[in-house]
Parts: sequence; C-alpha cells; structure tokens
Amino acid sequence: MRLAAAGAAALLLLLVVLSTVVADVFTRSGGPGVCAVPVRETGRMRELNDEQVGNAATIIDVAVDLELPARAAVIAVATGMQESRLRNLTYGHRDSVGLFQQRPSQGWGSREEILDPRHATRSFYRRLTAVSGWERIPLARAAQAVQHSAYPEEYARWEPLAQRVVDAFIGACAAVIPGERAASVIAYAQAQLGKPYVWGAEGPRAFDCSGLAMRAYQAAGITIPRVTYDQWRHGARIPRGEEQPGDLAFFRMESDGPGHVGIVLGNGQMIHAPQTGDIVKIAPYARADLVGFTRPSGMSRPTDLALRS
Repeated sequence: MRLAAAGAAALLLLLVVLSTVVADVFTRSGGPGVCAVPVRETGRMRELNDEQVGNAATIIDVAVDLELPARAAVIAVATGMQESRLRNLTYGHRDSVGLFQQRPSQGWGSREEILDPRHATRSFYRRLTAVSGWERIPLARAAQAVQHSAYPEEYARWEPLAQRVVDAFIGACAAVIPGERAASVIAYAQAQLGKPYVWGAEGPRAFDCSGLAMRAYQAAGITIPRVTYDQWRHGARIPRGEEQPGDLAFFRMESDGPGHVGIVLGNGQMIHAPQTGDIVKIAPYARADLVGFTRPSGMSRPTDLALRS
C-alpha cells in the first residue's frame, strides 16, 4: 500500500511539474492561457486511467525535450490512442509492440528499445517531422504517413481527445470542437502562440491576423482568401451568440470591410495576431469594434459535429 501511494504521489507531482514546463515551452507567451485551472481539476482527462495519463505525460515531455510545437504532441497522443489506447503493450499484430505498435522488423529498433516509451516516442517524432508539411496537413494524414496503417481514417477520431489532453497539460481551457477540421484549425493556431505579429507575414516564424487565419484553415485542408476583408466575404455569416469554435471573428469595420480577424476558441475567447509589437495570443472577442462572425465553407456544421463526436 505504501508503494502504491508513493507511486500515485509521484505521478501527480510529475503531472503538476510537467504542466508548468509544457505551458512555458509550448505557448512561449509568458502568460497564462484562457484560464489557469490545475490539470487534474479540469476533468478533461476523465476518459483516461493513470497508466494512460502517465504515457501521455511522457509523450508530451519528449515533445518538450525536442522543442516541438504542441501540434506534434496532439498527433502523437492521438496515434497512441489508436494503436494501443496509450498502453505500453508487449504484444500486437505480428511483431508490433509498445505505445505506437512499432515493429523491430520495420526499423523502429529492438523490441526492448520499442518497449521504452521515451525511445518509442522519439522515434515517432523523428519520422513525423520528416513528413513534408506535417504541421499543416490533417492529423489522420500526418499519422498515416508515419504509421502506414490499414485503417488510416481511424486516427482522426482521437484528435478531440488528444487536443483536450495536451490543452490540459498546458493549462488551456478553451473548448475543443469534435470533428477533424475544426480541431485542426484550432490546433494549428494554438501552436503559433507567442510568435510575433509582422504585417504581411504568413508564418512560420511570424504572422499578421489574416495570415494566421489563412494558414490555420490550410492546416484543415480548407482554402480561404488571404486578406481580412476578403475573408469576411467568404463563407456563411453566423449570428452573434451562435458562433462555434473554429469560426472567424471580425473587427474594426473600414471602407473595404473589417480590418482585423481572429479565430474563435469558445467561452468568449479567440486566438489572434493583434498588431505590430505584439504576439499571437488568446484574448476575449467581446469588444466594442466586433463586426460579426463567419464560418468558411468546408467547415463542419453543428449537425455533422454531433454525429462525429
């Protein structure tokens, strides 16, 4: 009993320390996220047991060590859920073992190495980051490029949960929409937190407001116009109060149209690139200069999201 209690206490301490480290490295914004709720009190990981949470912690910790963006951890956690339900399995199809069901015969390392979660995770990230455009393509495509699964579409079902897990570790409390495309838009934008605003920039090191929106939608496989006033004219207008995470919020009406745009997270919050001298950040969108909301064509509608959740 004493050993079990000590093990539980050590795991809790790991989660608290790791959540602080990940928040600093992943957001790089120097400030809190949408809210600062202790990790275990958010309820966002209630679907996972202690073994699964511990393995998720390892996956995120390795991403921190490798200085990878949060999107990499989301892809890895979702892949681990599909392949092993985040358990370090000693068995699998043919010679597959471990968190990601990697095979010694396919060059992933020896059986003993693959059963080391940190080694397995580093190997996954090494192959993931070799995939062209891995940060921008849909999660299922990125995971499949690494795993070569017979059921590639299955990775997408775990993206909302994976995003919630990573958000919980970094202390973010923004709602996550089920459905691969909306989640991909939000995940890409979150991975840019802390990067500087530069007028006309489209990433990857800096963004302006419409450049951030355009690239986030590209990450979900959706093409939208480049400039803010064209983005305002693209897609369906959404009445105030009916906006969903992933929708676009527009501000500061000018002669050609709105002069600023942000990406709705939920709970009255958005991600945006504000102005010169500032950084990509999370902020409220209930402002006096709010013009309205749009939902670009290609985004899942609420009825679709309900079916896929």
